[in-house]
Amino acid sequence: MRYLVLDTCAIIHLIRGKETAIRIQTWINKLEPQPRQIISTVTKAELLTFALMAGWQTSKMIFLQKFLSGITYVDINHSDDQLINNYKLIDGYSKNKTTDPNGNFKGGSHITMGKNDLWIAATAKTLNTTLITSDGDFDHLHPSIVKIKKIK
Repeated sequence: MRYLVLDTCAIIHLIRGKETAIRIQTWINKLEPQPRQIISTVTKAELLTFALMAGWQTSKMIFLQKFLSGITYVDINHSDDQLINNYKLIDGYSKNKTTDPNGNFKGGSHITMGKNDLWIAATAKTLNTTLITSDGDFDHLHPSIVKIKKIK
C-alpha cells in the first residue's frame, strides 16, 4: 500500500488520543511498507471548522496544526479527470444511478452521501487505496467501489 486516505473522523480521534486513536495508530503502524497518509482539502476544511465549533484549546490546536503541516493533500480545485470521474461514479452508485456499458442501471445503495464524503471517497478511489474511517458513512462503498477500513 503506497497511500492511505484518512477520513475526518479518524483524524479527530487521533487528535483526541483516546482508545479509538490507539486502535487507528496501531493498525497504521502495522502496515509495511508504511504508507503516505493523504487527506482531501475538504478534510482540512472540516477539521478546522470542527476545531472552531468545538472550541479546541491550545494543545489540540497545536497538534492539529502540526498534523496539517506534515500531511499530503489532494486538492479538488485543480483535480484531474480521474478524481472528478470517481466523484461522479460514487455519487451515481450511491443513488443507484450507475449504468453498465449497455445503459442498464447497476445495483446501488440508494444512499445520499454528503458532498465532502464524496470527495474523500473519490480521493481514495483515485489513489486506489484504503480509506480509514471510524463511522459508517462509506460502508455501502466497500468493497466494490472503495476499500474501507473502519476502526471504532
